[in-house]
Amino acid sequence: MKIIVIGSLAAGITAVQQIQRGQAAEVTVYEKGSFYSCGACGLAYYLAESQDTLKAAIRYKEDEMNARGIHAYLRHEVQAIDPAAHEVTVLDINGGRTFRDHYDRLIVATGNSALVPDVPGNEKIGVQTLKSVEDLLFLREFTKTPYVRDIVVLGGSYNGIEIAKVLLKMGRNVRIIEKERQLLPDFDPEVSAAIQKELESQGVKVNLGENVTRFTGQTFIEKVETARGSYDCDLCISAIGVVPQSGLLQEAGAQITASGAVLVDAGLRTSLPDVYAIGACVVCSEGSLRTSSLRAHDFEVARTGLTEREAKAAGLSVKSVQATGNDRPGIVPDPHKITIKLVYETSTRQIVGAQAWGSKNVASRVNAIAVAIAAGMTPDQLGRVDFCYSSSSCSIWDPIQLVCSAE
Repeated sequence: MKIIVIGSLAAGITAVQQIQRGQAAEVTVYEKGSFYSCGACGLAYYLAESQDTLKAAIRYKEDEMNARGIHAYLRHEVQAIDPAAHEVTVLDINGGRTFRDHYDRLIVATGNSALVPDVPGNEKIGVQTLKSVEDLLFLREFTKTPYVRDIVVLGGSYNGIEIAKVLLKMGRNVRIIEKERQLLPDFDPEVSAAIQKELESQGVKVNLGENVTRFTGQTFIEKVETARGSYDCDLCISAIGVVPQSGLLQEAGAQITASGAVLVDAGLRTSLPDVYAIGACVVCSEGSLRTSSLRAHDFEVARTGLTEREAKAAGLSVKSVQATGNDRPGIVPDPHKITIKLVYETSTRQIVGAQAWGSKNVASRVNAIAVAIAAGMTPDQLGRVDFCYSSSSCSIWDPIQLVCSAE
């Protein structure tokens, strides 16, 4: 069996493992960029790391492919998919030649592309995105220049906050501009307020409810302007959102959602025969709990399922309850407080979502609640689970049990 992967190694190779199911396979990867993917969500961390650390991450991907016997080709862009013939048309960018390659299974992992505000001045040097290793290398060099001090991050969701905290670590003056009235619009307001307080305590300036109207300067950006103010800016990184890169599959006739993402089932299958898709270019027909977490300095937030606001907007009758507890016994030095907000249906009492925040060990609690949601559990059932107790690392009453008994 021959499997062709288009794009991201991180997502694509994961799909290969699922699709092979013990069968021997020849795997070929076509990547149009100059570097193998290291995972776009972690790129911001390499801004503050050494060049050797970045090289090691790229080498790790190369070593992983060699160990698996994968044939990988950089600067090779797949231009078309022929589902009937089970072939792809590939452009060798450096060699200038086009050829066709046959597959038994095709995995599309083309990811997404970052948006930049469509306003005057968005072509100026210093208006950037961070979605590829190429973007990262440019930003690493650009931020070395002594005049790059004031940096604006557009967007206060996960990606924007991750970028902001790394830039702050680098000693820059950082400002986040978010068009919504809160950071992390996917969280309930009390969680967003908590992370905003933490970021501001570290020195990040936060401007909420502002839309960018223009970028000013000569060749290089000098200011970011909104309807409410003008802000000095030597570098602006746009993290306002992304667009799924689903054009190849759309042209091949695959089913595409209104958001532009490729529709797949739980087995990653698209509507095309023997064509699979994974990663940021897809949405699953069976939905997702959207379990995720974010850390900013000494503060961590996480969520799973629906927020209270999302549940009510979906027409559900829900209640919420909130409680705070320690991740370890009080007699142990430096216990960490964790606050959990649980959302459950009024009639069935089934848990539909949760958010948690605190200094450490937050994500593990949300992971446990994600399992409870998938199992259709109620707060009473989850609260009776016999969680691990340790005199050194786990409290007698876990924060999950406390929130389940707090109603």
